[in-house]
Amino acid sequence: MNFRQLELFLSLAKTPNISVVAKEHFLTQSAVSVAIKGLEQELGVQLFDRLNRRLSLNSNGRLLLQNLEPVMENFHNVLHSFEGDLLTGILKVGASSTIADYILPQILFEVSDSYKQVTIETVFSNPQVIITKVENGEIDLGLVEKEIPNKLLIYTRLCEDDLIIVSTDEKLAKNGPYDIEELLDKKWIIREPGAGVRDALEEYMGPLMSKLNVVLELDHTESIKRVLHNPNAISCMSPFAIQSELDSGEVYPIEIKGPPISRYFYSVTHKVKYRTRLLDKFEKAVTSYLDTDKLLYRN
Repeated sequence: MNFRQLELFLSLAKTPNISVVAKEHFLTQSAVSVAIKGLEQELGVQLFDRLNRRLSLNSNGRLLLQNLEPVMENFHNVLHSFEGDLLTGILKVGASSTIADYILPQILFEVSDSYKQVTIETVFSNPQVIITKVENGEIDLGLVEKEIPNKLLIYTRLCEDDLIIVSTDEKLAKNGPYDIEELLDKKWIIREPGAGVRDALEEYMGPLMSKLNVVLELDHTESIKRVLHNPNAISCMSPFAIQSELDSGEVYPIEIKGPPISRYFYSVTHKVKYRTRLLDKFEKAVTSYLDTDKLLYRN
């Protein structure tokens, strides 16, 4: 059974005249007849009654037509979707924590709202998992908070993210700026190993990291926010994650002397990944979003 046999069956079902169908498909009448007989042999049933040199669908043929016609129509619609400017398709996107929770949702909404025939499937995890999934072809595009060297991948820097130390203690915040050593004995609540914020903090602290009074390591930023109200509790976060609390005065930034605790956001794709129009469009949407005033916080 092949695609041509099914197309000829549909044509004959609608126009039961072999001569007309043959001309329509640029075939001989004999070729059409052979194709239909071959289809019937494959199915093990007769699809047409041949009465007085005329073809007429029987109950088997009507059943096949009823089920095959919408399938073939959908198939042709899929083929047409790759033509013109209509953006369609399914894109698999992976993102690490801060991007997944505080940046990507608005981008997903805007893309889905603008392109009704686009489906974005998401995977949220730590940067290493996302990068591995990009390498293995499980996702088309990764959005991560650190660059992990990999010769098979292409990293594109999106924007800089200067992390801030935060506390609910207004007095502590107002008495800054501090040398980082002055804050080592505070009750630090930080992200788990492997998280982008944790990696940036460890790189910044260097040998001092071992002297940090870490009382809790939590997997979610929202969990950290909940325990920040305890006395002497402080944390290191992306401003994207804590912006609403900073605006409301629920938490305060603690200024430190010296350079900022900085990192970058990246998009990552496989080097041999075919770049579909949908992939290009979505990556541009991410870049555009990070480069506009839609973001409350600006570096």
